[in-house]
Amino acid sequence: MNRLNKVIKMVQHGLYVYPIVPNGKQPIRDYSYLKATQDIALIKRWFMDEPNINIGLNLAKSNLIVVDIDNHNNDLQAPLQSLSNLGYNLPSDYVELTQSGGLHYYFRSNKPVKPTRKTKFIAGVDLLSDFVVSSPSNNYRVLNGATLSDIPEVPNWIIKALDNRAMPTDKMEDNHYSYKKYYTGYLLDEIVKGVDSGNRNNWIASIFGKLLRAGTEPKNAYNLIQLINDNYVSPPLETKELDTVVKSILKRFINE
Repeated sequence: MNRLNKVIKMVQHGLYVYPIVPNGKQPIRDYSYLKATQDIALIKRWFMDEPNINIGLNLAKSNLIVVDIDNHNNDLQAPLQSLSNLGYNLPSDYVELTQSGGLHYYFRSNKPVKPTRKTKFIAGVDLLSDFVVSSPSNNYRVLNGATLSDIPEVPNWIIKALDNRAMPTDKMEDNHYSYKKYYTGYLLDEIVKGVDSGNRNNWIASIFGKLLRAGTEPKNAYNLIQLINDNYVSPPLETKELDTVVKSILKRFINE
């Protein structure tokens, strides 16, 4: 089966694809994963214009999630063993070998998937639900003769991790270890606990002030509060509103 027919078969399985430059990872001009399509006539035109294109997947639209195992240190076993040690299994028979020698473990979700990614979930492991370069791209191939029908349902730990609410192990329990808790520990626990819509401004102000009083450089504190707002405030403050809170606390801190 030639590459075009493989892509058509992917579309017939419900996947959304977009064109990528030959042997690369960047979308062809005027395309992005947001323009991923199931239009077979359009896909045929892509291959007529450039037969050697790579293929990208819009994972969220395809209801797919990929666990990306890096091969940066020529050691695939280390990140896989780390996941196993934490009790996280990768029960997928649909695995692709990537151009760099890494592995992509594919999973299917029965619920809508939000486009996001969690890089460095642990060392050598990224979790992807936005986009990915896929076979039949050049130097990407499915292992062990697996088919799209072999993609299993995603484990719950991956869903939780992508939601930025999971620690790198579900086996961590409160007070499981006996150690003395310091100010930074209390602050981190408060951050991870997060806040909902009822008290967002005051909570952000409090956390930002505590970061400054802990000795964090203002620029670093601002970068951190943006990450905290995105991941632990529901719903996040708009940027303009966040900046107003930050400027107010910073001014008060300087004048103390």
